[in-house]
Amino acid sequence: MKKKSFLNPPPVFIEIGPDSLKAVRENDEVELSLTRAADGRLTASCKEKIIAELKVFLKAKSWQPRARAVCALGARGVSMRRLSLPAGRKEEFHQRLLLQIEAEFPLAPDELAWGCQPLSANGSVGKQELLVAAVKKEVVADYLEIFRAVGAEPVFTLAALARKNLFAATDSFVMLHIGNGQSELTFFERGIPVNSRIVFSGGENNSNPPDAAVGALAQTIKGSLAATTVFISGSPISENFVTRLANFLGNGWRCERLSSADNVVNSAAIAGLQKISAPGTEPALILRVRQITGTPTSFVSADLKKWAVLAGALILAWGLLPFAEALLLKPHLAKKVAAFKADAVRLTMIDRELDFLRTLKQSQPPYLELLTIFSKAVPPGTHFEALSLNSHGEVSLRCAFRDGQQVADFRSKLIESGFFANVTVEEQTPTPDRQRVSVRLTAQEKPLAQLQALAAGLPPDDLPKDGEPSAPIARKETK
Repeated sequence: MKKKSFLNPPPVFIEIGPDSLKAVRENDEVELSLTRAADGRLTASCKEKIIAELKVFLKAKSWQPRARAVCALGARGVSMRRLSLPAGRKEEFHQRLLLQIEAEFPLAPDELAWGCQPLSANGSVGKQELLVAAVKKEVVADYLEIFRAVGAEPVFTLAALARKNLFAATDSFVMLHIGNGQSELTFFERGIPVNSRIVFSGGENNSNPPDAAVGALAQTIKGSLAATTVFISGSPISENFVTRLANFLGNGWRCERLSSADNVVNSAAIAGLQKISAPGTEPALILRVRQITGTPTSFVSADLKKWAVLAGALILAWGLLPFAEALLLKPHLAKKVAAFKADAVRLTMIDRELDFLRTLKQSQPPYLELLTIFSKAVPPGTHFEALSLNSHGEVSLRCAFRDGQQVADFRSKLIESGFFANVTVEEQTPTPDRQRVSVRLTAQEKPLAQLQALAAGLPPDDLPKDGEPSAPIARKETK
């Protein structure tokens, strides 16, 4: 499924017949009757009516670009020629093409709406084969005026070429399009249209014409070229008509209805246009009204009102953009503000915990430094049984020394460290084996501020590192 564009309107496909105009846009369709003057052109009242009804059908928005209208023209008034021109530079080739068109057609190129399609089959060396189709400029000008008035940009091609897109035949065949009061015959040779004409085959109702009309139609088809297949499209066609036409054509001929003819407003041309309606593609042959070189462009046709409306809309959108941005981003910003508020509450709790940890760190005695002093002062071979430190600066130590001299030396080192106000040996008794002296020692730390100052003055090498024991020379035993 193709994605719809918000800015670009969908294309509209149109078949223009002698007495009706059929339009299809997506799933909508409309068929409008045409009223012509004696010269075959649309009357002024008919154009006004068609413009009013197409405006309602297309619902063109002033801020959107013009919708692409692909139009299929009937064979009435259309002439086709197959030309062969010498190849050359683009400018020279175009000039030769204009001269050849002026020689082949009864009117000058500036008085025609014409188009060409390159042909690659059977081209001579140094030659360019072209299929040129042309119609009076006034015929296309009427429709060009109508479609531009309703906000569409038309592209014109031949209905016969559009119907050919419904099948892949490349040999010679005939296409018969049945209309009200008249029918259209187009003859193809190796897939290329060579002739197109209008035939009258059954009065107002061509779905089941009399035998005389069917016989005349069969003779016209058989006398045109060596084809054996007829593809039929158009108004509701009875199977009886298809069978009768095949009988009149005789053995070797095959009549086939285009299967897509009844799917879209009974229009095989519109079905063929839709089949090649990919974005950026155009029909192989487009009829254009060529302007005379040097003719100034009229500013009236520039649709200044539309561009003024677009400019005003852009200015208004530019002015309203900040407000629209605020409205669109309000839910997103509200979520961010709520997240910031939640983070603020969480950060307040984190700040409280951080302050508590800082206060705890500042008021905490230097336990590690004290342990470092013990490890430096204790003699080798000492057995530690218990060590306690509390927040009041009271230290209690129970250990076993080798003799009394080690006890005295240990006490002296603790006092000399400056960390303790006093060090007292509370108990000193020999062990049962008379090999050691069991000692219970108490000490009072100096005030916290003095301890922190002394700890800051210790050399870095005296402090234990992460992962290392604080007293590598002492052996501690705990019972």
